[in-house]
Formats: sequence, structure tokens, C-alpha cells
Amino acid sequence: MKRSRARWICARAAVCSGLLASGLRAEGAEAFAASVDLPAEGAAPGVVFFAARATGPRPITVVLHGMCGDAARTCSHFADAVTASAHLICPRASARCAGGGASFPEQGVEEAVQSAVSRAKSILGEVDESRGRTLIGYSLGAFRALRIAQTAAAEYPRVMLIGAKVTLDPQKLEQNGVERMLLCAGNWDMMHDHMRREAGRVQGGRVKTCFLDMGPMGHGLTANFDEYLPQALAWLRSDQPR
Repeated sequence: MKRSRARWICARAAVCSGLLASGLRAEGAEAFAASVDLPAEGAAPGVVFFAARATGPRPITVVLHGMCGDAARTCSHFADAVTASAHLICPRASARCAGGGASFPEQGVEEAVQSAVSRAKSILGEVDESRGRTLIGYSLGAFRALRIAQTAAAEYPRVMLIGAKVTLDPQKLEQNGVERMLLCAGNWDMMHDHMRREAGRVQGGRVKTCFLDMGPMGHGLTANFDEYLPQALAWLRSDQPR
């Protein structure tokens, strides 16, 4: 198995140590379980989710897909790594695109995401939200995720934004209980340099912020992404070496 070292640039440390991608995976772990796909029903948004493979009450990770994307397709890139320890919930966007897929609209995303999470939780049963949820946004979904993180008090202490020209508001993040903010992009992604600078811009704040260079990858979630995701999740969970 090819192992890679990620390049980390942190706002409260010069460089974060890379973690080996294999560190999260138990030997002989089964492939992730099949997804459950609930279509939209009236005002209730559609949602795709994967139950954690680990037993007992597990935490929640929410992923918001990109422009004209599909929740099931996007979350297939996250399912293996996330479900090793957490439930994965992927709300479906409501604004349909002419060429297929859907986008999250400007307004009402916070309420739609909360409704989608509630639908998934009603089937998942008991979950562990004692340390809050993890929120991940990709491309356009990163903009929507950041808005939620900066307004949803204490609900999402861990946030990961991928491939988007976002501008962080450290005060709002801190006020709403965000503890760790990870900005990520492949070095072929046009958002790469902006996200690296943005992580550096908030240096010295209370929100621990890092930039993760995901190596030779463009804007799409290509096969390289699987090598870096476990490292990113480990950092968000604060279980990396100090």
C-alpha cells in the first residue's frame, strides 16, 4: 500500500506532523456498509447516510456536497474512513441543476441540514453528541458549511473545508464553539494558495486552524483523496501526536 506524508501548515504551529493514512484503519476491517438513501418528502429534505461500523453510540459527521453534485457520490469518498468510528450523514441539496445534480441554495441551508440530520438520526438510533459533530464541506458545500459553523452555536466544534475560496471570521467561529478548522486543497486546485494563506491569516486566534496540502490532486475528489482523508479526520479529532 502506498503511503504518503501530507504537508501541514498550522496557524498555531509552524508545521503539523504528517500522519500515515493507514493509522485509522484496523487490520481486517470490513468495507463500509451500504448507504441508506431517504428521498425528499414534502418539506423534509433528502438525505444519504452510512452507519458507523463501530458498535455503541457513535458521533456524527455531516458532509455537504458541491455545486450540482450528488450526496451519494460525494459521500462515497468519505464513507470508508468516516464510518470506522462515526456515522456519516450527507444531506441532499434542493436546488436542481439543468445538467443533473443539485446545489445548496443561498438561504435555508442551516434548517435543511438540521432536518436531514434529524431524519437520519431517527433511523440510526442512539448517537453520541457529547463532543458535538464534525462538519465537512466540499467546494460550494464548503461555503455553506462555513456559514453553518459561524452561526450554529456549539453544534460543530470540528470543521473541514475543501477546495473553496472561503474567508474565515475567527470571532464568529470562536463565539459559535468551533475548536478546530481544517482547510484543504490539492496542489493543482486553484483554491490551494488562497486556502493556505487564509489559514495563516488567522494565526494566533483561539480556533486551532490548519491547512492541509493534499498533494497531486485538482479540484475533484480523486483517488489521492483517500490517502489524505484519514489524516485529516485524525487531526480534527485531536488524536494526532503533539
